Amino acid sequence: MTIQKDCADFLRQTYSNNSGGKLRAGHAHELTAAYFGYASAAALRSEAAYPLTALDEGEILIPNIPLMEQRMQQLDGLPSGLPDATELASNLSNFLVSTDRFSGETWHTDKLETYIEETFIPARSAEIEDDLTGEMAETNAYFDELYVEEVTLSPGNDDLIATVSGHLNGENDPDRPFSGDSIEFTTTVTFERVAGRTAYTRPKLSTSGAVDDKDYYDDAD
Repeated sequence: MTIQKDCADFLRQTYSNNSGGKLRAGHAHELTAAYFGYASAAALRSEAAYPLTALDEGEILIPNIPLMEQRMQQLDGLPSGLPDATELASNLSNFLVSTDRFSGETWHTDKLETYIEETFIPARSAEIEDDLTGEMAETNAYFDELYVEEVTLSPGNDDLIATVSGHLNGENDPDRPFSGDSIEFTTTVTFERVAGRTAYTRPKLSTSGAVDDKDYYDDAD
């Protein structure tokens, strides 16, 4: 038995229990492959560098819900009443956890850029601010407002890189000469692959920045 087959069998059994209908084995394998980030079941079976047997070493699992949605539109003959991709992904994740195949953190999102912007970065904002203490010291401001303006993803063979850009804004100290109240920053978030194309080590952050002075005006002008 393999994790791929166990997941496919779970999808088939769950659908049968809930609806009394039948989900084909081939369809279940294709949906399982998409969950793990592969365009086909054959592609998942041929994975050698990051096999699913290493899934329990992962700390972050990000099911590929958009790919599951895409495959559900492409596969002919899917049974009626099949749950949507989000529910199928949640069911598979619960199965992996309940059977001790994965014990880390699972991110269920159909747009990873939004999840990183709205959930992940706010939770790690203190770490980003720590990397910007030198730039903060150049100003006369107290900083407490971190705004993400863009997140771009760059998938690689061995990792997934998210580049986050934005501003750290603050309030001026009126007792000190003005020397800036905004820092433009870029944070690189590195997810190192562990298993499949969706299981990673805990993301590593690296941040650089500079005081944003493009809106400064010379009173003499």
